[in-house]
Amino acid sequence: MKIFLLLVSLTALLGGCAHVMSEAGLKLADRSLAYADLKKNPEMLAGKTVLIGGIIAGTQSSGDVIMLEVAQLELFNNGVPDESSPSGGRFLAVSSELIDPVIYRPGKLVTIIGEIRGKKVQKLESVDYPYPLLSIKELRLFRTSEPFATYPNNPYQNQVTDGKLMLRPPGPDTGEPRKPY
Repeated sequence: MKIFLLLVSLTALLGGCAHVMSEAGLKLADRSLAYADLKKNPEMLAGKTVLIGGIIAGTQSSGDVIMLEVAQLELFNNGVPDESSPSGGRFLAVSSELIDPVIYRPGKLVTIIGEIRGKKVQKLESVDYPYPLLSIKELRLFRTSEPFATYPNNPYQNQVTDGKLMLRPPGPDTGEPRKPY
């Protein structure tokens, strides 16, 4: 009986650490690439696949291409964007598949597995900004964190595996990550 309880506990513990992106997508991504490397020289890294995330700053469409402008955020170990981390800058993620701008709207958190396509210079406010450009292979949408109203001083609620305490961690909006390829 003790072994059974140990196995159940271990399964529950490991299940909480599961990554939010698919195994197949994670195998494609070069997880050693940091956003700073991508921002510094996206042309040199063209063709590589990365795991990246952040908060949607805007959406654009031109013809049959939908583009997300994302302010980069660090990811927790499980792939969820860390809202409390500083942003390293912005990037563009494009897809020829439908990405509904009502669903993927500014303020939503996303994690993306994408192929680096180089850079695209666009206006950000009144400045020419060199955005790293990615082609989306897999996309996951999250709700933002919200404070709990009932137990605001409970130090044990929703502690994540990275050692950071959150009031209500961001979580997936729905099921499996989108694979627009």
